[in-house]
Amino acid sequence: MEAQYAEAKEDLIVELKEKTTTVTVKDFSSAGIKIDYNSEGEVKGRYIARHIETASVLIKPDGTSEYEARGIETTSDGDTILITGKGRGWVETPMKNKFEGENTFQTTSKKLAWLNNVKGRHEGIFNPATGEVTINMYGKT
Repeated sequence: MEAQYAEAKEDLIVELKEKTTTVTVKDFSSAGIKIDYNSEGEVKGRYIARHIETASVLIKPDGTSEYEARGIETTSDGDTILITGKGRGWVETPMKNKFEGENTFQTTSKKLAWLNNVKGRHEGIFNPATGEVTINMYGKT
């Protein structure tokens, strides 16, 4: 059993710390509220980069949410990583929303080409009062 678990173990690729810069209310209906969150931040881990992102979120009447996100990361060497993600979230407290989902990476960088083969997973915490977000991205590399 331990060997199977070790094979399935994911590695932490990066930790992302970002802050919401703008919020756009897109629509509201009986399905919930559609909002776009734009944010900026920095990733640290197996690479270091500046990060910008738009997350399109449907906040449902029961307090859960579904989202899709698109991000662009740029390293100091000029390498670019494109990230797409989707997942679900829920409210833990008025100051703490948690979320989890899947993500993929795309890059033309030779140094970071290994990211193209990673099926990623992420989990994070969002503080709606401050707009601060922390996300850990994992993958089997």
